Amino acid sequence: MAVLAGVVGLLVLADIAFAAVLVSTRSSAPPVASAQQQPATASHPCNHGYYVSQAARAKHSGQDVSKVAHSSAGKSGSCTKA
Repeated sequence: MAVLAGVVGLLVLADIAFAAVLVSTRSSAPPVASAQQQPATASHPCNHGYYVSQAARAKHSGQDVSKVAHSSAGKSGSCTKA
């Protein structure tokens, strides 16, 4: 029983040490700007998902988002809606 308690204690200490490493690493990393925090003039990816995402974020109806999803918007890779 003492051996089992010792093993559990070591695992708990290892978990605490691992958590401390994660916390110290995360707090020292520079913050990363999310897509919503980027300026509107930033370039966007030339892909279909971008246009579908923008339609959804603009809070269009589900039918409108579906139309964009089924369209060829952004599929050419040339940053045009066609």
